[in-house]
Amino acid sequence: MKRSSWQIQKAVVFALVLRELKTRFGGRLEGLVWVLFEPMAHIAIMLMLKVVLRERFAGVMIDVPVYLVVAMIPFFMFRNIWMRGMGAVDANAGLFGYRQVKPADAIAARAIMEVVMYTMIYVAFVLIFLWMGYHALPSKPLEYLALVLVFIMLGLGMGLISAVVVKRAPAAATFFNLLSFPLYISSGVLIPITSFPPLVVEALMWNPMLHLVELSRWAYFDTYHPLFGVNLEYPLAWAFGVVFLGVLMFSADRRRLLMRT
Repeated sequence: MKRSSWQIQKAVVFALVLRELKTRFGGRLEGLVWVLFEPMAHIAIMLMLKVVLRERFAGVMIDVPVYLVVAMIPFFMFRNIWMRGMGAVDANAGLFGYRQVKPADAIAARAIMEVVMYTMIYVAFVLIFLWMGYHALPSKPLEYLALVLVFIMLGLGMGLISAVVVKRAPAAATFFNLLSFPLYISSGVLIPITSFPPLVVEALMWNPMLHLVELSRWAYFDTYHPLFGVNLEYPLAWAFGVVFLGVLMFSADRRRLLMRT
């Protein structure tokens, strides 16, 4: 029976996800455990530092560990989709000889991997927090899920743009890697934005990730009040903008993307 183009694309992306699983996990269970343990350990260390060195509560009925994790996990998901998408084309260049495999499929497969991995990490943290007696479930689950989708869109769009730019200028990969750190620091994931002077806060409001981080905490906690001026329209415009630009650049440069470096 002849398969439709949609069925073929689904099969290709699924095969690339399986290939990515084998590559990242080394075909062994220990590899799976390590890939999941590494980001969890990173989050746990920062949680311990925050709890030990700072206050135990981030607001009325808000526990610091939950306060941090609900913003960290979507941000790390955004960052990893972006960074791994940037390198997906070169990593899978040998497969583009098959007519059905396209560069966009490689980026989609890596994005799916990151979403699945960080969803598992989120569930693990929620179960741990519930066991510890914390309020670990979102008060507005649909709003929180919608905000996570905007994080994913931003990561996917940035991954598409970066993949095209890095294909033309490989040295740009260093710039993109460095750019992710100031975005992380200035988004309020670890350092409360209210601790900065008003002029600095005004400048930081240009960072769309700050809006998403604040809104994520608003969606999670009934008692959390986001920073004045925070809104969804701004990061959503960024998300649609980078996805549109990424698709446009990908289409314009599709021949170059199929070439090996």
